[in-house]
Amino acid sequence: MRTILPFVVCGSVLAMTSGCAHMVESRVVTAFAQSLQAHDAEKLIAETSSDFESKAVKGDETFRALKMIELPEGMPKVVFVKAIKDEDGKKVIEKRVTATVGNGKDKRKLVFRLKRDGTANRWVVDDLFLSKDDLENNKSVAVRLAVLLALQESLDAWKSAAREPILAAATPEFAQALGGLTTLQLAQFAKKVTAEMAETTKVVSDERIGEETAEMLVLKGDGDLILRFRRDGQRWRLDDLAVRSRRAGDDIASARLVSAAMGAALNFESAFRRSDKRVLEQVCTRSFFEGSLAPSDLAQVHLPETGPGLDDFDIKLDNARATFVVRSGNEELTISLKQQEIDQLHAIPRYLVDDVTIYDLKSAQDKRLSSLFTAQATMETFSTALTQHDVETLKKNSTHDFNQRVWSRIALTHFDGLPMARVAPVKPTILQTRFKGSLTEILIEQGETPMTYVLRDEGGRMLVDDVISPATDWPESMKASVEVMISILNFRAALAASNMEAIRGTASADFTRFAWKHFQMAPQFDLNPDGFFQAPLTRINRSEDRADVTFGDSRHGARFAMVKEKDQYLVDDVTLVAGPFDRDQIPMKRTIRTQLGQVE
Repeated sequence: MRTILPFVVCGSVLAMTSGCAHMVESRVVTAFAQSLQAHDAEKLIAETSSDFESKAVKGDETFRALKMIELPEGMPKVVFVKAIKDEDGKKVIEKRVTATVGNGKDKRKLVFRLKRDGTANRWVVDDLFLSKDDLENNKSVAVRLAVLLALQESLDAWKSAAREPILAAATPEFAQALGGLTTLQLAQFAKKVTAEMAETTKVVSDERIGEETAEMLVLKGDGDLILRFRRDGQRWRLDDLAVRSRRAGDDIASARLVSAAMGAALNFESAFRRSDKRVLEQVCTRSFFEGSLAPSDLAQVHLPETGPGLDDFDIKLDNARATFVVRSGNEELTISLKQQEIDQLHAIPRYLVDDVTIYDLKSAQDKRLSSLFTAQATMETFSTALTQHDVETLKKNSTHDFNQRVWSRIALTHFDGLPMARVAPVKPTILQTRFKGSLTEILIEQGETPMTYVLRDEGGRMLVDDVISPATDWPESMKASVEVMISILNFRAALAASNMEAIRGTASADFTRFAWKHFQMAPQFDLNPDGFFQAPLTRINRSEDRADVTFGDSRHGARFAMVKEKDQYLVDDVTLVAGPFDRDQIPMKRTIRTQLGQVE
């Protein structure tokens, strides 16, 4: 394809006859074409306006850029000249010169815009348009050349993988985002972006050129490289680039966003290794820093060691989020980042770290820093509150489910009747921590009692969801045991106080219908139930909707039959045990019904 315009007007260039029309315009167009044909930058400057020169003339690079513009082949001929006058209509300030190129169906029209040179007072080329439509839409060759010069400069810089040329070709904002990478990391990133590019640049389309921004699509192996430019005065600079690959996983949606996110992730990693909380506060979201990092001893956690380059790094963008993953041995470090809102046009994209996960490939454990740090602190706070019977603190550090089933229903007086909630008043010793995504299990020893705290991520906080301790006579789960016991303790206290409303509130619908709704005050029993209730707890057997709770033994004690109604275990019957034989068993529900029948 030809990349110059060999204009020959009126026969010989040097022997124009007086019969030629538009002699001045033909001379200007011809001189312009000769400079292009000869690749003569000095002559090109002499035959163009200062505005054209500042936009599109950059030594030999101009002629290299011209190869990417599809200039028409053939011999142009000036066919029409339109003079543009000033507002007074007296002085011609511009000429629009139309020339035809080619013959027959292949004939095309070009439009030159001529202006007077301010110093030499002669006509020179100010711009060129490849069609009438281009003229009407202001798609000038000068602007295209300016963008293509920026394209060449940017591609040369990125292919070289050299830091200074890459930053020099970029807008200040893009350069700052890229500046967060080390020289080695930026070089590796540049090689990844330009991999499989042909030596000769092939622009797929250059139609997306506006007043302030432009976008170019360049062929790249098994995909396309999209370069986005922004005008800086008469010069265009690279503002972002993207890789659109036909191979899954090779896309880069935005180098600007990727480098900004990567820089933030690397800053976090470096600051965390130094335990530099001042820097961490700047690169992390407020909730993550204050909730997890600020109160913690960062030296307790060692991040996977990584190399200086990007060989094992991967980063993905998903709307306003980014995920930075680096692999090291049997561990995988994932840094999750959240893009912050941009408050001004062209502002540097800013990402903040909002969580970090260490994945152990051997144990298949997800160790989230938010879980690791806050789980331990929450466990210690909960443990202290448990030994001090501090219900309010227990509520604040428990999940919604634990609160609903246990702590919202419990009072200080209940603790003496809950053997599974009694722990030694000493600081727990952590034996092991297991991470399972949003779930964390901390194995501790408190006094001589081994326990497992189960914590869940709820609303960004790690909260205690249960406490597991060895048991053979009742469930190992504190939640499962205590929720059954609460109604029994409340029933016992209400019966002793003859509080019928409280009794009915802890009894099942059936027990209330057959017994308690008939009394204004508690009935008198031949044997005082309280003496039987004081026997120690010996067993809890529970299923999905029923439970049997035993106090004492076969000679003395009480058995409670529980039924689940309205998400609570309620007392359905009580049997007082006065001996091992059936005649020594006193079921409270049947006894009361018998007494009521005799009264009637």
